[in-house]
Amino acid sequence: MEGRERERKRLARSSIYRIFHAGSQEIHRRAGGTGTVELDSQGVDVVRAMMDATLVRENQKLGRNMVLLTISISGGQFLGLLGTVVGVMIPFAAIAASGDVNINAIAPGISAALLATVTGLAVAIPALFGYNYLLTRSKNITANMVVFVDEFVARISEIYRVPGHAGAGH
Repeated sequence: MEGRERERKRLARSSIYRIFHAGSQEIHRRAGGTGTVELDSQGVDVVRAMMDATLVRENQKLGRNMVLLTISISGGQFLGLLGTVVGVMIPFAAIAASGDVNINAIAPGISAALLATVTGLAVAIPALFGYNYLLTRSKNITANMVVFVDEFVARISEIYRVPGHAGAGH
């Protein structure tokens, strides 16, 4: 029994399982205490609606933290640029105040400016790669979930359709 519980918990972490669960719960709800289920096209539409609602929620979960990557992509670049500009302005302001052009006075400021640029890019570039990777995976997962809903609804239309009816109209 312990292995079964572990497997159930593992499956419960799956988006497709949660979509399946929403559909099967609706089918079981329609069976009531009788144990038999017959669905007309309206009943199939309700099952599809329950599964589609769960699919939307799963997509929202998938995209929830993507905004952090988009902020890192654009924000990292601009923070690096700001650091570069400020880092270059400070040595030039010091030169203007002292009137002495000395490489030893300029080098630390320019070095700090370039370090700010590298830091901004070090944040933005991996975030961009990560974002594109996760976006592609998210699209593939979404496509698989949509196909699953369509296949599930088609199958229950065949299995549970009311005799004498044409089945679901999708």
